[in-house]
Amino acid sequence: MPHRNPERPESVLPLAVTPPRRSPAPVVLAAIRRSTRAVLRTPALLIAPVAQSLFFLLVYAGQLDSVGSAYLDGTSFIAFLLPLILLTGVATGAGAAGTLVLGDLTSGYLDRLRLAHGTTTPFLVGPVVAALIAVVLQMAVTVAGATAIGYRPESWSGVAGMLLLMLALGLGVALLSMALAIRSASASTTNLVTLAVFGLSFFTGVFAPVDELAGWMRVIAVVNPLTYIVDTARQLGGDASLTAAPIGVTAIAALAVAGTAACALALRHARENR
Repeated sequence: MPHRNPERPESVLPLAVTPPRRSPAPVVLAAIRRSTRAVLRTPALLIAPVAQSLFFLLVYAGQLDSVGSAYLDGTSFIAFLLPLILLTGVATGAGAAGTLVLGDLTSGYLDRLRLAHGTTTPFLVGPVVAALIAVVLQMAVTVAGATAIGYRPESWSGVAGMLLLMLALGLGVALLSMALAIRSASASTTNLVTLAVFGLSFFTGVFAPVDELAGWMRVIAVVNPLTYIVDTARQLGGDASLTAAPIGVTAIAALAVAGTAACALALRHARENR
């Protein structure tokens, strides 16, 4: 006969011990630090977008300042041009998020993290935040360069609003570039978002208001959502009424939502196929 402990009934089973839930904050912060160091140490991700913005700013302002000021009704050509320069630079800088994720993906780093932690989502926050930090630095340098060659805004609070608008645009671009990196694992495909935004930016009112464009170009500019983003930034910087803001802000919000949904779909596809 087996020995029974009279002090412990057989019907009583030991309670299952639930492991304490750990906060994802340390993991997210570590991912942000790692990605930020990678951006700051890679000239192609930080210096190249700044150099591009300053190059276009100096060339366009130097060659067209006197001509543009003649038909802009008192608005300086640099103030008119700056939002477009910031937009193209933000598109380039925010694409660093996709580049960072692509590097981690091709090296197998993300797969190892998924096996160790069960998810890669916290580690994707790092590239987004790092790219936005790079965008902020890039915009600060660009505005400083514009100020050095004669940019005088109506109000610096309006400039701050313009920079926040562009930062929100950068968030959408970063999310979409990450989604393409996860889904395709291809450098050429990852850069499509940056190339698309950069190309579409030239079908807005680049050197003149939309009303002054030729007929066919005006039609393209009117249906181009980037036109309203650029015009909203110009109105913020010029302390004018925000007539373009409803469409411009909606376009940026739609881009951010599309980027979030694309990342979720790309991660699900990766889980099912790896």
